[in-house]
Amino acid sequence: GALKLMGKEAHIVVDRTKNLAVNLIEAVETQAEQGLFVTPAAALQNVSDNDLLIIVDIHNKDFIESRELYEKCKQVIIIDHHRKTVNYIDNAVIFYHEPYASSASEMVTELIQYFRFSGDEKIPSYCAEALLSGIMLDTKSFVMRTGARTFEAAAFLKKLGADTVAVKLLFSSSFDSYKHKSE
Repeated sequence: GALKLMGKEAHIVVDRTKNLAVNLIEAVETQAEQGLFVTPAAALQNVSDNDLLIIVDIHNKDFIESRELYEKCKQVIIIDHHRKTVNYIDNAVIFYHEPYASSASEMVTELIQYFRFSGDEKIPSYCAEALLSGIMLDTKSFVMRTGARTFEAAAFLKKLGADTVAVKLLFSSSFDSYKHKSE
């Protein structure tokens, strides 16, 4: 949302067959413009030397969404809160690593607070809800690894229109469906 408001073309590369956040992806897709989510194969076909790849919530080369896409991109940014592992991405132009943050969503929320948009433009509420869902998921609904920064980020997202009830509904699936997704 923030990159689009800056006039940049942005896509989210995701392999839905390996992703547990399908409910969130589908919820965002109903509100976002067509083509926001693309497969790794589609992204790989369209990437150029001028494109910037932002890898969020992971920094290990072995676990990224598409190793081929990473290797083809000349410019990479990492935003992650996990403790650094041995096979970390070491060629990033920016390696924003904050192991004391509750989540990568908290870190992204802090970053977008510094963005300046023209007029009354703001991040769409579905983007705010996606970020809030990331914070809630990583903190077990504000129970684990929370600090003042976590609540400040959540308050900012609430101001942008994030609906906490809608976010909670994203997680309300039966144990059987969770077990099926995990398998």
